[in-house]
Amino acid sequence: MNNDIDRIRDALQFVPVGGHDERVRVAFMLKSELGETGRDLWDEWRGDRGNDEAASVWKSASETGPLKIGSLFHEAKDNGWHYSGSYQMPTPDQIAERKRIATELAAKEEEETARERADTAKKAAAILKAADKARVDHPYLSRKQVSPVATLREIDAGKAATILGYIPKSGGDALTGRLLVVPVKQGEGFSTLELIDGDKRKAALAGRGSKTGGYWATERLPDGDGFVLLIGEGVATVLSATEATGHPAIAALSSGNLPVVAKAMRERYPEAAIVILADLVKATGAPDHHAIEAARSVGGLLAVPEFGDTREPGQTDFNDMAVQCGAEAVKQAIARASVPAIGECH
Repeated sequence: MNNDIDRIRDALQFVPVGGHDERVRVAFMLKSELGETGRDLWDEWRGDRGNDEAASVWKSASETGPLKIGSLFHEAKDNGWHYSGSYQMPTPDQIAERKRIATELAAKEEEETARERADTAKKAAAILKAADKARVDHPYLSRKQVSPVATLREIDAGKAATILGYIPKSGGDALTGRLLVVPVKQGEGFSTLELIDGDKRKAALAGRGSKTGGYWATERLPDGDGFVLLIGEGVATVLSATEATGHPAIAALSSGNLPVVAKAMRERYPEAAIVILADLVKATGAPDHHAIEAARSVGGLLAVPEFGDTREPGQTDFNDMAVQCGAEAVKQAIARASVPAIGECH
């Protein structure tokens, strides 16, 4: 194993760190070969780049993904790597050249990403301008048994496609009919949209990084502090929670985004009582580890939906609980939110 690790470490010296996409690719390659033990090599290779996203990137990498260690060796060979059978420390000149290449690649990707984000924000603004107020009979809202709020809009799928210049899809399937328009904010500005059709298909607008750290709020957030703020994953989840409790709520729109959004809200509202609304893992019924991480990272509380012994595998969130048990049960479950127990983990 040591020889294998030395060989991989040697090859990594010839793979420029580059930007986010390259770090993701290499994480998959290393995890496919070394599993969790590859994390140290990945951290060593990437240096101090992407520290804020490192944990979520590594967790997202799959040991059974399409990228294997052979891809890493092939890429290293294309960059001049020849394995001698033992690890050799690169010379100062080699290190300097690799840093120069990595810096150039990172700058290029940053420029391209910024351009994509600006284009995405422009298209999001155009759709919001063309969209109408979300109606109570929207198929998705009706299915989830929640009411629209002022921060939601809707637009016909064909009209949205015309504005975007492409058909929004989810898993290869086109979104159809009346689309719920969910504005996503990063900081104080809108960065993208999440579109949801009546069959629960969801798609964010194309554009790298436009959704990372982004959130949707059920209402305009208070200017002051010292209030209760609910943070959950999905739109229906937080709508159900705020209808039941009266507290403002925000949706992180993905489980991996929960810790990032929670930290941003804690910085913005240092005195707020933050309650993380956990989704349950379908297979086990345990709260998702991202929700636990989010609650711990901001000194917040964790609220877990309660179904008793009657929970079906598909029932995982507070919207499911509201549909089955009613708003009062949701209100009481959130009131019982507590600090995540020691040992409750990933």
